[in-house]
Amino acid sequence: MRDEPGHGDRRPDTGEPVDAVADVPEPAVPEADQEPEPVEPLAESAEPLPEPEPDPVARLTEAVAALTEQVREHHERAAARERVIDKLHAEVERLRAGEQNLVLRPITTDLQNLRKDLLHQARTLPAELGRQQVADLLDSFALSAEQALERCGSAPIRPAVGAEFSAREHRAIKVLPADDPGQHERIAVVVSDGYLDTTTDRVTVPARVHVYRWSAETAPATENDPRAEGMSADV
Repeated sequence: MRDEPGHGDRRPDTGEPVDAVADVPEPAVPEADQEPEPVEPLAESAEPLPEPEPDPVARLTEAVAALTEQVREHHERAAARERVIDKLHAEVERLRAGEQNLVLRPITTDLQNLRKDLLHQARTLPAELGRQQVADLLDSFALSAEQALERCGSAPIRPAVGAEFSAREHRAIKVLPADDPGQHERIAVVVSDGYLDTTTDRVTVPARVHVYRWSAETAPATENDPRAEGMSADV
């Protein structure tokens, strides 16, 4: 073990006294321009701190407010739709009334004129009036009504007696036995006229007629007919 230099000792090479304190190394002092070593920060905790739970009352309040806003918007849209529907309905009713008046205006005018003529004839009717005069007067009123119907697109169908029966234009309300085969499916009597739609060319009201039908079984017997002899023999 090496002895430490003591007080009064001298250097062997120079003979100078050895200062024990001088040989002790001084601590290293960092220079002014030397940067200090960085200090590592403390490692953060691996588990994050739990977040505070939201207030349930606040969440419920927000949900109720959002629902209230949605209901309010829904009612506003419904009210707007109702206003549009009411406006369209009123417009349709106005157009319908205008079209109806436009369509009925001609017949309305004709009916007004017919009523005026009937009242005038009733006031000026003579005391003594024959049957033919009454018939002519009624025919004139019927002609006025016919003209009003023609303006509305309805023309009368006037079948003639003896004309061929047509199931499209006529309606047989009574069938009469024909005297000969030539009368088969012929008009016997015209009860009332029919009407034709001039726009569509369709019969709206068929004429009511009596029509003849021929049948050999219902034909009247003649003197040379064997049925006549049998009928005489039975009597």
